[in-house]
Amino acid sequence: MAIRTIGWFVFLAVAFASARSLPAGWWDSSFGALGRDIKRHQCWPQPFDAPDRAAVRAPFATMVANGWRKQNLLGNHYFDANSGRLNEAGNLKVRWIVTEGPEQHRIIYVRMADSEEATAARIAAVQEEVARIASRGAPVPVLPTNISDEGWPADEVEAISKAYLKSTPAPRLPVPTLTSGSSSNGGGGSGGGSSY
Repeated sequence: MAIRTIGWFVFLAVAFASARSLPAGWWDSSFGALGRDIKRHQCWPQPFDAPDRAAVRAPFATMVANGWRKQNLLGNHYFDANSGRLNEAGNLKVRWIVTEGPEQHRIIYVRMADSEEATAARIAAVQEEVARIASRGAPVPVLPTNISDEGWPADEVEAISKAYLKSTPAPRLPVPTLTSGSSSNGGGGSGGGSSY
């Protein structure tokens, strides 16, 4: 405690001795900044909570946007390979996006084909279907994208499911087995019986 007090006296003596060479108002500005810093440290986490929380939440918004982009993606298996027209699964997916999807996420992404002409044919087919479904309401944008489409054509999934169900054996109960045993009565006789 005494060392701390002596330290303050030395500090004040040096400060007063050098006060003549310092510009006017240095005392107020120095201790004003010190007071501001003390108050800032006393309420420390609150001023920085909002920017920190925003920085933590920012990746989640990006993840949600990427998830909806993947959800509303019309990949290769939603189009006929020869004509570029939507197949039945593609029509159903477009109908769901336009009529049931959340309004803020009603954007259709079309996987780009190998050529620009095929991509343009896909986009035209989707726009035609959107116009047929959504005659009223806000227009639904149709955008090309190069993100990969994961999934299988519905007819392949159905064929695999049917083959799996066909290969399942019929249910059956186990058949009980008969066992025979012998017992001795102590008198030399033997008897036998059957049991399950």
